[in-house]
Amino acid sequence: MFVASLSSFQNRDRLELYALHKQAISGDAPSSLATQTPGERAKYTAWRAKSGIAQTEAMRLYIAESERQVRVYGLTPQTPENTPALENNVPGSSSNTQQQQQQPRGLAAIPLLCAAASESRNAYLRRLANTRPEQAWWSRQEALCATPGSIFALPETIVIKVAALLEFISLNVETSPIIPFPSPVVQSFLWPLHNCLLALWMGIILVYTAWTAGLDLLQTLLWGSRRTGLSLPGVWKDQILFSSTSVHTLTESHQPLSARLVGLVLLPFTVMTSITSSPPIVWSSILYCAALAMTWWYWCLFLPFTAFCLLGSAVMAGNCFALIELAGV
Repeated sequence: MFVASLSSFQNRDRLELYALHKQAISGDAPSSLATQTPGERAKYTAWRAKSGIAQTEAMRLYIAESERQVRVYGLTPQTPENTPALENNVPGSSSNTQQQQQQPRGLAAIPLLCAAASESRNAYLRRLANTRPEQAWWSRQEALCATPGSIFALPETIVIKVAALLEFISLNVETSPIIPFPSPVVQSFLWPLHNCLLALWMGIILVYTAWTAGLDLLQTLLWGSRRTGLSLPGVWKDQILFSSTSVHTLTESHQPLSARLVGLVLLPFTVMTSITSSPPIVWSSILYCAALAMTWWYWCLFLPFTAFCLLGSAVMAGNCFALIELAGV
């Protein structure tokens, strides 16, 4: 799956993403830096180097750089030289399997959602202050794991619609006759909810991919690869192991708090994957499907309850940030 974890990223690549993200969210770097630690100085220097780039252009460059790094660190094109090494990570795969690795669309978006969740409250307020209602970010999003508008896309659609409504309220506070508070106060209240909904979206993507992989394995076991157009090694490599690595990546210390919470809640999935991923691949696939069925309560009861608690925590945190903004602290 991933040929290198995020911890093996080159520092220059980390700083490039950081600088483009800061430029896209906050504009030019300040003329001076208060802290003088080597790490902060390196970040500041990288951000300062992007001064003069328009925020829309910085956003475009950030997306292009993210896609480049996904190709470099997240995917390795299969060639005769690297195919055997990749296959050694897939239980039961043989040396003559030459399938092209395909990253699921939802998993490809997780690095960008993590970047959005890392936005500070001040940067969030500045961005909204410079955003017109017709430019709202959430209103331009769509379901990534299923066909938009289908019943399978309903969980993602609900999250996106709720977030789009909150964003609409944030951008129209001044013109609303029923909201007595200034825009920064309302937006500070909604900022934790914005991050919470980003985290829920990441969680939905990972859970959906895990269960979709189980269904694909089951169909392939029952009907065969020729009829389904899938292969057991391909499902393991492109979906299950990819999802497991993504969960581990979310728990790393540089990730925003909301993303780390998602990673911690889904760590049992990585344990389940490591336990069931022993050759031969047919037995691994059967064990994976059985493990999903036996842990239905975790997916259907515990995770929704955790999401509900996270939303409640976001509301309480929003009250605190709104009071801070109201007090002018």
